[in-house]
Amino acid sequence: MRWNKRRIVGAAIAVTGSVYGAAAALGAPPMMAHTGAHIAVLAPKPGSVITGNVIHARIRVTGMKVSCAYAGTANRKGIGHYHIHLDGSLINMFCGSKASVSLANVKPGRHTLEFVAAEDDHMEDMKTAKKVSFVYKPTHPLTIKPHTFAGKPSISIVSPKNGATVSGGFTLAVRVKNFIPSCALYGKPDVAGYGHWHAFVDTTNGAPMGMGTMLAMSCAKSVHVSLAGIKPGVHKFFAMIEDDAHAPTIKGHTVAELTLHVK
Repeated sequence: MRWNKRRIVGAAIAVTGSVYGAAAALGAPPMMAHTGAHIAVLAPKPGSVITGNVIHARIRVTGMKVSCAYAGTANRKGIGHYHIHLDGSLINMFCGSKASVSLANVKPGRHTLEFVAAEDDHMEDMKTAKKVSFVYKPTHPLTIKPHTFAGKPSISIVSPKNGATVSGGFTLAVRVKNFIPSCALYGKPDVAGYGHWHAFVDTTNGAPMGMGTMLAMSCAKSVHVSLAGIKPGVHKFFAMIEDDAHAPTIKGHTVAELTLHVK
């Protein structure tokens, strides 16, 4: 059930840039978030001309404590993070005052960045959304071309070991085969042979729309998992391969899991 929904959600997010579009795609009424946040975009300035292949942003968020430590866990009043969208497609969640977005595989011309506050379960507070347009005029465009592998993509968790005890936080390390993890392609039209992976806790079907329990997304071999919002006890942790648009459409051994004791 979650798998099919997530495919629809991935497509909806790519088109609309929010879980509201995903809800509409599923025929469900949109849920609302109320973070109390206010976002000010300090950079880039509207109409900026970007000649490099990365656009750098500076953001000031007030009215909400910005922390990724609680991402993917139960909502806490006054705590959240923010999302960045490029032309309506989700790039990633961010928690610092500075952020960078790759312009790999982006066509030259006018584009739009959108910044929107989100609760810990990734539900977006659209009242906070701020948009900034810019012109991409690359000196040397960065193009990532498809890559072919003989085998199917797979992911496995190499650390920690199943049944281990963890506290405070831990490093979730994975081994991936037959696809190339790429941060540069986050939120871009899918390129064959590329993708990334998401880390989840307890379920891969957390509301809203399967995104509620996503702890982090990664294009590396590991990611730090904060346990700040996870209660002591036995929990399952998952690593799932996602396509460039953050949907689990890649076929293969795409989900790995382990059980840990959280102190």
